[in-house]
Amino acid sequence: MALPELLPILVIALYFLGTVLFVVGSALRNEFLKNTALGLAALGFALHTLDLAQFLAGAEAARNLTAGRFLFCLLGWGILFIFLLLWWRLKLKFLAVVAMPLALVLYITANATVGVNTKLPPMLSGLFFFLHIGTLFSSMALLAMAFGAGLAFLHLEKRIKAKAGLKQFQKDMPSLDTFDRVNHFVALCGFPLYTLGLASGYVWAWLSARRVFSLDPKEIVALIVLGLYAYLFHQRLAMGWRGRKPAIMAICVFLLTVISMLGINFLVPTTFHGFKP
Repeated sequence: MALPELLPILVIALYFLGTVLFVVGSALRNEFLKNTALGLAALGFALHTLDLAQFLAGAEAARNLTAGRFLFCLLGWGILFIFLLLWWRLKLKFLAVVAMPLALVLYITANATVGVNTKLPPMLSGLFFFLHIGTLFSSMALLAMAFGAGLAFLHLEKRIKAKAGLKQFQKDMPSLDTFDRVNHFVALCGFPLYTLGLASGYVWAWLSARRVFSLDPKEIVALIVLGLYAYLFHQRLAMGWRGRKPAIMAICVFLLTVISMLGINFLVPTTFHGFKP
C-alpha cells in the first residue's frame, strides 16, 4: 500500500488509540497511560501535517483549497495544534479529552467527504484563503478548547456547590480558575481572529462580486456568532467577567459555529458556502 493511502489509516488509528488511552489513563489516574496517549496524538499530528502538505503540493494546489476533505482535515489539525499550544502555554493536559476526539471525528469526516467541494471560486486562494479560512478555523479551534473548558468548569462547579464527593478522576482535574483562564485566552485571541476572517470574507465578496452582504444563511449565522463573540470579548476584558457566564457563552458560540460548519454547509442547498459533489 502506497504512503498516501496508508496515511489516513495511520492517523485515524493513532488518534483513536490516543483518545482511548487518555480517557482510561485519566480514569485510573495513570500518568504513564496519559503521556503515552499524548505521544500517540503527537505522532498522529505529525502524520496529519504530512497529509495536509500533500494538498498544497503540485499543480492542483489552488483547486485543493476548496476540497471538503482538505477543509475538514485542516480544521481537525487546527484543533489539535491549538491544544498543543495551550498545553505548552497553560500546562492544561486535561483538554486532550476534547481535542483528540474532535480531531479524530473531523479527520474521519474529511476522509468521508472525498470528492466533495465548496462552491467558492478559484479567486479565494493564497492570501485571501489564509486571511478568511485560516483565521476563521483558528478561531473555531480556540472555541473548541473553550467549549471543553466550559463544560468541565460547569461540571466541577456544580459538584463543588452540591458538596458532592469528587471521584478520583475528578480530583485530577485542574482548578476552576485554570478553566477560566482558558476562556480568557480564547476571548483575547479568538475574537480578533474571527473578526479578521469575517472582514476579509466581505472584502473578497466585494472584489469578486461587487457585493458585501446577502441573505446567505451562512453569513447571517456568522454575524450572530460575531455579535455573541464580541459580547464575550467585551464582558471579559472590559467588565471583568469571570466564571459561569463566560463559560456558558463560549459553549453557545462554539455550538453555533458547528451548526454553521456542518448543518448549513451540508443541509442548506441555497448557501453560497455549501459543499457539493
